[in-house]
Amino acid sequence: MQFRKAVGVCAAAGMLVACGNDQIDLPEEGDNGMAPDNGEQEQADAFAELNDEQGSRVGDVSFFEQGENKTRVDVTVDGLPPGYHGFHVHEEAACDVDNNEGPFQSAGGHFHDEDGAHSGHSGDMPPLYVSEDGSAFLSFTTDRFTPTNLADERAVIVHADPDNFGHIPERYVAEGEEEGGPDADTEATGDAGDRIACGIVVSEAP
Repeated sequence: MQFRKAVGVCAAAGMLVACGNDQIDLPEEGDNGMAPDNGEQEQADAFAELNDEQGSRVGDVSFFEQGENKTRVDVTVDGLPPGYHGFHVHEEAACDVDNNEGPFQSAGGHFHDEDGAHSGHSGDMPPLYVSEDGSAFLSFTTDRFTPTNLADERAVIVHADPDNFGHIPERYVAEGEEEGGPDADTEATGDAGDRIACGIVVSEAP
């Protein structure tokens, strides 16, 4: 299975649109409306190869500097369970599978510059949605970290469950709690569950 670092492209819609007296023609046969592929790939400033518990490569994460203090993150996945998954940068550059506490616990907690609750951690990222065929693509821009903050220092984790970002209204009272709202586990992780894929962030793609 091969992965390619994703580069944002724009696709033209395959439809006829009339606007006043103007008309947009359908693309010619073989013209998919995408930018021409000249064989070149954008070089990532940092990169993580995602592997599952069995050591199989299931995805790539590329980090690109986007001006001052901004980073574009491109994620390509193939072979994960369908549905929404918590997706975070974690503190430690370690993806050990054999751990008494569970796979990839060696990566520690969410990367964060200051103490605070989830979703205020520097490493908190948008959820990853995986289609029924096990594939996913996600691209977003963040100002919470730069590739330099991450390379050779952090890991990227995909979790088994959706991430609620600590959004638990006061009317919900957790078992054993007297007051409503998020409990300690929710504030730490967003209840995203087990860790099913991990990748150490490095300065250059392998």
